[in-house]
Amino acid sequence: MPCNSNKEFGEMCSNMGGYAPDTLKAIKELDPDLISLLKKMDEVMVTDCALDKKTKRLMALSCVAVRMCEDCIYAQAKVAKNYGATKKEILESIQVAVLIGGVPCWSVAKKGIAKLFSEWEE
Repeated sequence: MPCNSNKEFGEMCSNMGGYAPDTLKAIKELDPDLISLLKKMDEVMVTDCALDKKTKRLMALSCVAVRMCEDCIYAQAKVAKNYGATKKEILESIQVAVLIGGVPCWSVAKKGIAKLFSEWEE
């Protein structure tokens, strides 16, 4: 699904460095009206303010790991990378999640992080 298939979806995709997570693609396909609301709410994530957008994405990565959202790990880490995060910063975000939520956070994160890091090497 191309990023330009819907104006608001396209803007969200562009704001994430040209990447759209599978969940966002499914929402666009199955509940397109929700995209407008999500785009408005996502403005805080894609705008540099007191916290830059990379830092916010790394925080989100920690949050989704603590919330045990396995499907969310890759997406948040990918966008953080698109915003300039290093491997070390991404791993440290997962370490914060482990501190807060326990070792199961690492279990939830391992596939998404491994996938991203393998793509990073290509």
